[in-house]
Amino acid sequence: MQEDTQLSNQQKRYVMMMADALILVGTLWASVALRYGDIYKDVGAFWWLFPVAGVVGVAAFAKLGLYRAIVRYIGPSSMLPVIQGVTIATVVVSMVAFLSGEESFPRSAPMIFWFVSIMMIGGGRLMVRAYFYGLFNNYLQREPVAIYGAGESGAQLSITLLNGTEYMPVAFIDDDRSLRRNTIHGIRVYGADHIGRLVNEFGIGRILLAVPSATPEQRGRILNHLSELPIQISTVPDIRALIGGKASVAEVEEIDISDLLGRDMVPPDAALIRSSIEGKSILITGAGGTIGSELCRKILQFNPRRLVLFDNSELALYSIELELAANDSDTELDFLLGSVLNKDHLSMVMDDFSIQIVYHAAAYKHVSMVERNIIEGVRNNVLGTWCVAQAANENHTEKLVLISTDKAVRATSVMGASKRLAELIIQSFATQTADTQYCMVRFGNVLGSSGSILPLFKRQIEQGGPVTLTHKDASRFFMTSSEAAELVIQAGAMGVGGDLFVLDMGEPVRIQDFAERMIHLHGKNVKAPNDVEHKENSIEISYIGLYPGEKLHEELIIGENVTGTQHPKIMRAEEDYLDFETVKTMCARLQVACKGADYLTVKEILEQAIPAFTIHDEKIDPVLNIEQRKHDPDNVTPINKDI
Repeated sequence: MQEDTQLSNQQKRYVMMMADALILVGTLWASVALRYGDIYKDVGAFWWLFPVAGVVGVAAFAKLGLYRAIVRYIGPSSMLPVIQGVTIATVVVSMVAFLSGEESFPRSAPMIFWFVSIMMIGGGRLMVRAYFYGLFNNYLQREPVAIYGAGESGAQLSITLLNGTEYMPVAFIDDDRSLRRNTIHGIRVYGADHIGRLVNEFGIGRILLAVPSATPEQRGRILNHLSELPIQISTVPDIRALIGGKASVAEVEEIDISDLLGRDMVPPDAALIRSSIEGKSILITGAGGTIGSELCRKILQFNPRRLVLFDNSELALYSIELELAANDSDTELDFLLGSVLNKDHLSMVMDDFSIQIVYHAAAYKHVSMVERNIIEGVRNNVLGTWCVAQAANENHTEKLVLISTDKAVRATSVMGASKRLAELIIQSFATQTADTQYCMVRFGNVLGSSGSILPLFKRQIEQGGPVTLTHKDASRFFMTSSEAAELVIQAGAMGVGGDLFVLDMGEPVRIQDFAERMIHLHGKNVKAPNDVEHKENSIEISYIGLYPGEKLHEELIIGENVTGTQHPKIMRAEEDYLDFETVKTMCARLQVACKGADYLTVKEILEQAIPAFTIHDEKIDPVLNIEQRKHDPDNVTPINKDI
């Protein structure tokens, strides 16, 4: 068994005490020698003053708590007990020498002793601290970083990094002009306008964002400024999480790219949400999806009586079950597998669980995927919505909220057309019953969802590129899933029947700008055409062309008949709709056509319901392509494998 050679904390304190005593004795002797200018000066007449300095000094240090401080973590504040202890030792030595009448002891020696002792004892500790911080042994091996934010979080982060072995903080960056040119733990504070110079001067490749109190708008502004340089950005936890012990300053993590949106969140109206959630029995279709799962998380915060999660994906439902199983809510949770196309099953679920509120989030939403699977896309999105609406009507649920999309506006894709027809279904049901309030919420892309550009671009950047864009001028509306879910619940709470709510998505974002910022924030350069010099640290952007049915720019509203609501980010739109009997007939025909894979009838119904829409090229659908090949083998379009 290997012998433990490590000293205990108590043993280390004794060693420090002995070292300090010897230093005090030595510095008093050195003070006398400096006074006389002779290191061989005979001190025999007052030799007994040397142990007095050592004993009194160590006793004072112990009383002042100097030996309770761990040397490797000692800070500038620990110099105070050093100064106080040396001062006490100096006064005692002077008084003892005076009272003893020892005239050979030089009267100026105590002052020299005071200065030299502070330098030796205090400086020695700071040298040990500097050693552990890596200023001597591993400075060149540590990555130089800058800390954006010279507040409390930034100061704590700098101490943690200085004690570590991976990063070396070389500069603070802060927008507060009053902090400029100050130093925090020996690190100077600079303004944001110096970032470019600091990157070149110190070789900074990473900036740690330590501004937890900043608003989303402020964080967005900071990140947009930083994204102009190829610097990797990381962040630290919120100071409240640090104080509460839920996180550590050392938990440096990758920046949330959604912060680039810089959207200021409007605090949710808790009373409005609670009125439609608390104590209710709620069903969410598509509960395993991005919006469906986020709706579950938000709804659980307002204590519904029961939450039924309904999805046809076993994996998605299992994943959200694992996540929500750990919640300490009193809400009854039920996880049900099923298809929204099975109306009888839906009706049974609504009846057995006494469902009062339905959020219909289940849909096929990927434009290119639905273009390649037209029949199934229409069946799921259109007929699935009909089944949910009919089941809600039969069971007299209080409210049904449809989750829609901006692609339903002047649809150019089958997915968009199917969602627009789903909106028409909900609007038609709203005209038929007073028992159930039907409404819709329409919004754009959700960052971080399975089909969004964020995970795609991130994966492509991590693989070294290229980052693929459909078009250099393409733009989209973006919103985080958390904000979208909160607004959906609040919009649904305001619905009184047939309402079409449109969420304020802000300004559309140019996809190329977003891609370039992501590349820069990962510490990479955007590779210029024919650039071979920066190949290792550069990411190429390539253009693959718009997908079939994809728009260059998206819209949120058809027409201009839009009014505000009690929420600043939720609008109410008035748009044309079809009567119930027309919609009912269309859905009956669609059901027969989809069952028989009658593409021409499906196409006819979609184009009849949405006059401005037409399917431009059905031949990218593999099933329809095979059918075409059977009847006209000379007129077949090869399936685009790159889509």
